[in-house]
Amino acid sequence: MPNNKQYLVHDGVLLSVGHPLFGADNRAFRYGDVVFETLRVHRGRILFWERHYQRLLSGMAVLQMAVASFPPAQALYSSIIDLVVKNRIFYDARIRLTVYRKGAGLYTPERMQVSWLIEATDLQQTGYGFADKGLRIGIFSGLPKLAGPLSPFKTGASQSYVVAGIHAREQGWDDALVVNGQGLVIESFNSSLFWVKDEVVYTPLVSSGCIDGVLHRELQQLARQEGIKWVESPGAREAELLDADEIFLGNVIAGIRWVAAYKNRRYFARISKRLHRALMAQIDKA
Repeated sequence: MPNNKQYLVHDGVLLSVGHPLFGADNRAFRYGDVVFETLRVHRGRILFWERHYQRLLSGMAVLQMAVASFPPAQALYSSIIDLVVKNRIFYDARIRLTVYRKGAGLYTPERMQVSWLIEATDLQQTGYGFADKGLRIGIFSGLPKLAGPLSPFKTGASQSYVVAGIHAREQGWDDALVVNGQGLVIESFNSSLFWVKDEVVYTPLVSSGCIDGVLHRELQQLARQEGIKWVESPGAREAELLDADEIFLGNVIAGIRWVAAYKNRRYFARISKRLHRALMAQIDKA
């Protein structure tokens, strides 16, 4: 019989999935005192690792976690790759790297040191695909995401995304766009947002309240290399999305996903497909 046992890494220790990790006083559970990254391992290497690691350190700093208690980049990188090998993942892997504050205390923590958790999941494919069929999306405005010092990072305060995902499922959409406190559309519940008008790519500023997306930054560089004009805006009004030639979403796990329909509007996928080809060429260089 094949050995299908799966593992994770907690504070540098390899453990079986399902092994008890936390007590009821865990600060991530009690207070959302946590920051995390979602990464993709492609052909034995972590894509965009430096951006992920620096974003994680920046989020920890905002939360006043002790960055010195966290492993250095190379040691952590090796732990992630070792876990992928241990779990016998031969395709690309989805990694969740979670950092939470140790120790007891109520709202005010007794310690600033952190623990970390690495989880690895088989994506069952290698590289990014580009779907023949585009997404059908809508806008969810029921729980706006407010801009602030923590809004660029992935934290335990993800309720806007959770409820938007539920709403998308109830409406039969493939994804839901999220608004900020000014009612402007800033991202989807799991991806950065881009729209195209007259060959120009528009995308919300980080100051609008959206996640400072890792793939977002990579696509910005690729657009520059491809000679595609790139404009950052405070966010999108519905009229701008209805007037756009294209809309697409992006994250490091799924890559670029193009939107086929919003309400009665239908879209093309020309610039998004061009950026997809450039992205695939970049990640397969090594």
